[in-house]
Amino acid sequence: MLTRFTVGNFRSFDKNQTLSLIANTGTRHNERLFKTKDMNLLKFGAIFGANAAGKSNFIKAIDFAQRVTIFGTEFIKDELYFKLNPLNKEQPSYFEFELCIDEKIYAYGFEVIISKKQITEEWLIELCKTHDTDIFSRNTVTGTFSFNKSMLTEKSEERMKVYVDDFLRVQNKSFLEYIISNKEELFKQNPQLEILKKVFNWILRLNISYPDTLITGYDCFSVSDVETLLSVIKYFNTDITGIRKNEITKEAALEKTSSDFKKHIENRLQTACKSDCNEAPDSCKNCGFKMNINGRLIFVTFENREPKFTEVTFIHNNYENVEFSLSEESEGTQRLLNLLSVLLTQRENSVFIIDEIDRSLHPQLTVKFVQVFLDIAKNKNIQLLISTHESHLLNLDILRQDEIFMFDKKTNGASIVSPFDRFKERFDAKIEARYLDGRYDGVPIFDRVFPFDVLQQSEK
Repeated sequence: MLTRFTVGNFRSFDKNQTLSLIANTGTRHNERLFKTKDMNLLKFGAIFGANAAGKSNFIKAIDFAQRVTIFGTEFIKDELYFKLNPLNKEQPSYFEFELCIDEKIYAYGFEVIISKKQITEEWLIELCKTHDTDIFSRNTVTGTFSFNKSMLTEKSEERMKVYVDDFLRVQNKSFLEYIISNKEELFKQNPQLEILKKVFNWILRLNISYPDTLITGYDCFSVSDVETLLSVIKYFNTDITGIRKNEITKEAALEKTSSDFKKHIENRLQTACKSDCNEAPDSCKNCGFKMNINGRLIFVTFENREPKFTEVTFIHNNYENVEFSLSEESEGTQRLLNLLSVLLTQRENSVFIIDEIDRSLHPQLTVKFVQVFLDIAKNKNIQLLISTHESHLLNLDILRQDEIFMFDKKTNGASIVSPFDRFKERFDAKIEARYLDGRYDGVPIFDRVFPFDVLQQSEK
């Protein structure tokens, strides 16, 4: 579960800003909290704010941190630091995940000078109430590195030293990815090192999506359970009355795609179902994913760790002889079909982060989707963080106050994060109207007079 995320000097964020999913001491809707020995965590969070307030940039920051951790810095192409402060080009940007694994809290983060694609610092810490424990930390500028030796047998200390020396000043890759790759003997001899794999796999499986992208990640509802999928689709009042699934070859699935896309899919197939998968080889249900390939909805599942491709089509109004592909559905239906991955995921402890969840959806459908998720979250450990403009969600009968976050901008153009519970509203307050009136910030402020005179001059 995600506990906190912090970002600084990235896009519209200047100084470090943190969004915390640690629950407050309130008692409303406590049945859907994730409870640990030391704290309770929220399973849902909703980000509100005006256009250009930084909502999407915050999600892009999480996405950026995930990609740097997994792939290194070579993909960076844009000047993504906070440009409104010219000194920031040479300053490191800050990214840190705090996450809960096995009821323990860990902080993994790094600093990177984006303009130079250089990771300057990286760390992994176990956070405790009494004292924190460093697992590893490194500074590539000074060439210093520390690793918690208590996690190693004496026999393995020398081997770890060799690995560290080889990586001492590497600035384009994360140490976390490096140390878990192809070092199985080290992990067999030192079981405590498994936390490194768990943290990396948590970040790897973090599911981030935007309005124009599929929710794919490594979460997949079962394509074999057509009846469940169909009943959920019907619940949300679409015209779909049937679903067809047709097994196809990989070649047929990838026809008319570019060589780069095919290479990308080959990489996905190699990482989606690894040899250390915890599932039984004959099922492996949690390793699947889905793709939109030229408007076709393709599911990839695994049997004996071999990929199996299935195209899904849809029947409308009981016309059994007519099938519709994904691209032939309305944008709203496509968006809903995408979002159902959240409700139907089979993986416990999944974390979904969705930008503009309300895009192409009717306001009532957005609210109903969130309500269904919150009901599911009472009995399932899944987590959903969204950005939205849907003000109908600002209802304290639906959401807890600490599940709401307001994003706004300071006078210097920097985005800031404000937890809604700082406003200390009554539980029966009508907060939607107050939000739209600007009481909580996070709404657009318009000039008093529209510049009609400028438009008239341009027409001349």
